[in-house]
Amino acid sequence: MAWWGKKKGAGKPPRTVSASTLDTVTSRVDVGSLAPPVADYVAMAAALQLTLAGELAAASREAWSSEDADDLIVSSGMAMDRYREFREILADYVEDVSHALAGPREKISRHFERFASPRWYEDVATAYVVTGFARDFWHLLATGLPPAMTTKIHDIIADRGDEEMMARVLERLLAVDTRYTSRLSLWCRRLVGDTMLLCRDAIAAGQSQAPETEVRLEPVFTDVVAHHTRRLDRLGLIA
Repeated sequence: MAWWGKKKGAGKPPRTVSASTLDTVTSRVDVGSLAPPVADYVAMAAALQLTLAGELAAASREAWSSEDADDLIVSSGMAMDRYREFREILADYVEDVSHALAGPREKISRHFERFASPRWYEDVATAYVVTGFARDFWHLLATGLPPAMTTKIHDIIADRGDEEMMARVLERLLAVDTRYTSRLSLWCRRLVGDTMLLCRDAIAAGQSQAPETEVRLEPVFTDVVAHHTRRLDRLGLIA
């Protein structure tokens, strides 16, 4: 993406799954064969980004410092940019974009109802976990789409620095009081199962209930969870 650049913490291990690692996963498991039609994939991806944009904007309003508020609202803007890009693609495949988004938005909203917290920093942790976890999984799922579309989607969902910004907000919080470490560790652990369910909603409808699907997804989720764990390790959180 155009805004890839030098960020604070350059030289640290990446927070997201590397392309080489993703290639290794797809060589072992044909995740792409579980991909839905392009319109369905894009509608779900758009709905997720729209929801993340709203969650991050809300957390920005509650943040305790202007630095945190700024990082969160910029991250929200990046999610909204992805939404607009996905929406533009969707418009090429459906006549009524808002109608196509209605079902996916309802599904995503149900998941986020389970993620709801009265504490803004737990909402940030939710956005951080869901952003990274879903990006890694949906990157793999996109390999089942036409090659040109796969490339376009990989460009859209690639990290633009928003994960780093969310991580900085959480790092500053943890630096204030170490008691937040156990609270956020527990919170992030309870997110994993529901985030997996959110990811499963993105696969082809005919595949979601097939007995062999669970077997095929298990090694994929194992790898994605491993990278999720490393992202939390960098923050000093226990996955």
